[in-house]
Amino acid sequence: MTKKYPLGKETVSALDGLSLFLPKGSFTVVLGRSGSGKTTLLRLLAGLEKPTEGRILLPEEISTRGRSAVGFVFQEPRLMPWLTAGENVAFALEGRLDKATIADRTASILAMLGLEAFRDAYPDQISGGMAQRIALGRTLALDPEVVLMDEPFGALDSFTRRRLQDEIAALHQRTGKTFLFVTHDVEEALALGETIVVLDAGRIADHLDIALPRPRETGCPEFLPLRRRVLEAIVGKTSLAEHR
Repeated sequence: MTKKYPLGKETVSALDGLSLFLPKGSFTVVLGRSGSGKTTLLRLLAGLEKPTEGRILLPEEISTRGRSAVGFVFQEPRLMPWLTAGENVAFALEGRLDKATIADRTASILAMLGLEAFRDAYPDQISGGMAQRIALGRTLALDPEVVLMDEPFGALDSFTRRRLQDEIAALHQRTGKTFLFVTHDVEEALALGETIVVLDAGRIADHLDIALPRPRETGCPEFLPLRRRVLEAIVGKTSLAEHR
């Protein structure tokens, strides 16, 4: 798949001949520097843009449902400030289900995310980590087959970020949904990914599987060769050696 954009009189490729398979129920992390094509890939998978060349093949359970089968969690929560936490989660379901079903599903999602006590709180009354969990709950309310996450913890402090990483990993194991998680943080990629795909200039620079149980302590010896391999794919062996 290729995605090109006009830039003045020239054309730049955000993705350049990328080929990627996402197994059902997998947790794939896409890692790379700014401008490597990470967000472009998510936007294409979400149907927000169309590829210049190539195509996206979807299984029947996704193609028949359309846009609701693919959920998108952005870097910022993007909650509606005039709605409570519960109303923000329920908003995506308005007009799709009856009120009783919406109430039941909203309550179930808030319980799953540990936010029952904040159902009636407004966005300016909760922490950034809670707001991001509500944004995730709004996505899960539609029961998507695939969950796309674009650096959702980038603006959070390290303690909140680690806690939410553990919660996302547990949620993936509990629901069996397919997750595609974008980040520029190597430690986060190692903590979460079953598979890590490293992008560089719109191409796959490396693709590795991590067969280690979660939750993970990324400071353990098993991660040292994995971390080095990922860093080499991002900055190159020569550059990495110069920084040692």
